[in-house]
Parts: sequence; C-alpha cells; structure tokens
Amino acid sequence: MTNSDKDIWDSYTRGLSSVKKKRKVAAAKPTAEKKAMRRNAEKEPLRIEEISATTELRDATLERRREKALREGGIEIEAKLDLHGMTQVEAFEALAGFLKRVVKSGKRHLLIVTGKGPGGKGVLRENLRGWLAQLPEGARILAVRTASPKHGGDGAFYVILKRS
Repeated sequence: MTNSDKDIWDSYTRGLSSVKKKRKVAAAKPTAEKKAMRRNAEKEPLRIEEISATTELRDATLERRREKALREGGIEIEAKLDLHGMTQVEAFEALAGFLKRVVKSGKRHLLIVTGKGPGGKGVLRENLRGWLAQLPEGARILAVRTASPKHGGDGAFYVILKRS
C-alpha cells in the first residue's frame, strides 16, 4: 500500500471497532430440584413397568363454550410443565411433583408439553394419560385435551382440574 492508500484506509477504519467472536454458551447446570430427583432415583429407582400406562383417565364432557376455547387456545394457562428431553422416570417424577404443587396452589388450567416423539408416537406423549390416572392427584382431573396449535398442538396437552 502506498502512503495515500494507507491514509485513506486509516481514516475509513478509524471509527470502527473489531468484531469479537461469540463465546460458546456452557451447558445449563442442573437445578437443585433436578439434582434431588436424580439422587432419589439413584436411591430407589422406579421400574418403567411400575409407571407404565395401565389405567386410563376418565374424561368429563365439558360445556360447548369451554371446548371451543380449548380448541382455539383461548384459555389462560395458569401453570406449564415441559417434559422435553427427560427420561420416562424423570418425566414421571417431574409430573408427580408438578401436579402436587399445582393442586395445592389451587390452579386449574395446566399445559403439559411432552413433544410429539418420532412419528407422533413419543413415549412421554403416549403414557401421559395413564401416569395422570395413577397419581393421587389424578382424581382431581376433570379433563385432558390435546392443545391447540397456539400452545403446542399434538405435542402438548391441556389438563383441566376440578374446582376444590
């Protein structure tokens, strides 16, 4: 480069700053709740046969207006649980703890995200209703419906609890 080229280049780049490379984001550290779940699972592991869907949940018929609101995603979700990436044991324990907390708090409109799984036949998706029926809080469930596309479609479920 000649002096005039260098002067032009310096005047052009004077106000610019260098672009820094983005740092890699470290994997999220497990929360205390997950650590406790893992410790409990190590002490007393659940066998998958024990939590398989052996019983079915009875669904109540809801009034027309509420069914329409569910189909269109027009209900206010009060609590949400996402089971993506969990094993069956982790998902069942998370579901049991979630339902216990929600029933205690008095919330009624829940969203549980299971994901669709391969070919729409995911293990968590297929077992959810049976797991809900097996839990002590299962008696408080009024209805379970597939979520509207707004809230996850076939990979999520609305769970409506009875009034306390």
